[in-house]
Amino acid sequence: MTKFDDYSEEEKAEIQADLELKAKLRKEREDDDLKQVMSTEYGRRFIWKTLSASGVFEVSFTSDPYITSFNEGRRNKGLELFNDVMSVCPDLYLVMAEEAKEQENNQ
Repeated sequence: MTKFDDYSEEEKAEIQADLELKAKLRKEREDDDLKQVMSTEYGRRFIWKTLSASGVFEVSFTSDPYITSFNEGRRNKGLELFNDVMSVCPDLYLVMAEEAKEQENNQ
């Protein structure tokens, strides 16, 4: 028995549609948030720092399997962010990478 057993099929469909709409609106809001962050130089610098710190651009393997597992977990979160950036605003990723390269050359 589930918590939806007391509802008619029509009510279940209505609840499902409401949940799907809320999920869609949440995704749109998250995408808009990321676009706003990536639209500023400060935001791009923060995202680049986060991606770099997560090990996205590095190999996770070490001779210690526990450290490798930890590194892979951290890297996975970075890859999720990288995927979000590339799906929402890939053009701004290129801007961010160029800015990071320029910043590195100036140091």
